[in-house]
Amino acid sequence: MNATLKLSVNQVSTAILLLEEDERKELEQRLPTLLALKPETLEDYSWLYLAESAFEFWNDPAEDIYDDLIPMPINGR
Repeated sequence: MNATLKLSVNQVSTAILLLEEDERKELEQRLPTLLALKPETLEDYSWLYLAESAFEFWNDPAEDIYDDLIPMPINGR
């Protein structure tokens, strides 16, 4: 008997959100292999991760009010 499980991206995303912290860390370690990421892509992600701390000064809780703004359409689109 052959069974196939097909999940949508939304279902997978929801499942990830439901993981415990230790399971998320394990998944984070496995993802590059599971997604078959190229070495260049991994390097790009590494550089982005290293650069994150440079923008820490923007992490101001007073500006969280802007997180829920809906962007205005440009040229009626």
